[in-house]
Amino acid sequence: MVRYHIEEVFHMEQWLSRQPLILTPTIPLMWTVGWLCTMSAYIILGGEPPSPNQLQDSVLLVSAVILVMNIYNLILIYQRVEKYRNLSTYAPRALLLAIILIISIVLAWGQPKVVLIPSHLNIWVMIFIVLNCLQALLGQFFALLERPQSRRRFASMYWPIVVLCTAGIVTPPSLELHNGWTLPFIISDCILLSFFIVRSWQEIPRILIKVQANNSIIYEMLVGINLATIISTVVSGVLFIVFDFNNTEISIVAACFALSPTINGISGLIIGAMQRYNNDYRYGHVKGHPQRYIYCGIFWMIILLMLGFILKKN
Repeated sequence: MVRYHIEEVFHMEQWLSRQPLILTPTIPLMWTVGWLCTMSAYIILGGEPPSPNQLQDSVLLVSAVILVMNIYNLILIYQRVEKYRNLSTYAPRALLLAIILIISIVLAWGQPKVVLIPSHLNIWVMIFIVLNCLQALLGQFFALLERPQSRRRFASMYWPIVVLCTAGIVTPPSLELHNGWTLPFIISDCILLSFFIVRSWQEIPRILIKVQANNSIIYEMLVGINLATIISTVVSGVLFIVFDFNNTEISIVAACFALSPTINGISGLIIGAMQRYNNDYRYGHVKGHPQRYIYCGIFWMIILLMLGFILKKN
């Protein structure tokens, strides 16, 4: 009996020896902002959003899986409290993460049609996005704490979170109020776009850094998509401000402005995670000239944006 108990404890310690997950805490933010901005672009192009009743059961099922993953990640974090007892901020942040997770669960499952499948931004969706942003930021603190960077500077895991949170809160109201904007709104949009340009320019060398993940076709295509979204965000953002100031029809530009930063944030998170996971990419199957897959990612992004023109035309 004692031997069996010792073996059980040993297997439990092995199971809990894994590092906190990187992408799991960011999935709620990626989903909420991705769905909200996609619906905003779809509506401004003349589409009709799907009924929440048709999607509620499926979304709740998926959210249950994500919830289990986040609880597992929280267990991995809490079992390291003793390891990081000299780090005074570790335990309070772990407690804060648990509280945020509980509040998010109550809010999401209490109003799934409003929060999980939003067609427009309201106070509950805004609160949920902020909670998801805090959860993602705290999750990255624990995930990166045990993955110290070498002399190479990997892509930031915090910057895409800021991009997603800003896109989720700023973009939908901007699209709805584009004909009634006042000067302060235009100025604030210019400031945000300028900051995005400067910060993205600083991030490009980190995205293009040589890592083991360069052997993956998916990784190289994501790099191409990310670079394309930086350009499309800047171009569509400038056109959005100019056309809005002149009260010009901007539906296609606005749709591009809604989708580009969202895709940029999601692809940036996946790129940063792949850089930090030391997976074996020998079978992942880039064999010389990885630039072709970067160009392929840029090409796929252009096709995605062109679908907006096709949808608008139809």
